[in-house]
Amino acid sequence: MNYIAFVYSILLLFSTYFAYKKKIGSSKISLIVSLFLFFPNPSEFIFFNFLLKTLISILLILISVSFFYDRKMSKKQIHYTHHCVRLIFHLLIIYFL
Repeated sequence: MNYIAFVYSILLLFSTYFAYKKKIGSSKISLIVSLFLFFPNPSEFIFFNFLLKTLISILLILISVSFFYDRKMSKKQIHYTHHCVRLIFHLLIIYFL
């Protein structure tokens, strides 16, 4: 599951960066949280530390909330099912870390 979390953090980082760069509705906060999510993931392959898992868990929850808030602030239509599925996916990653 660590590999899945690492690949997912890379995908989140790239998608958030390009959404911010093209001004699609991603904020600096989402970009920073995605960046902070990317850095502790590779170190978890070496250190199986409880603090790293806690940090990754908190960052996954923060990125879910941040993406929802960005969508809400952009005044675009909010697809609640999409955000709920993302939150459930993040909770599954947290559970299996």
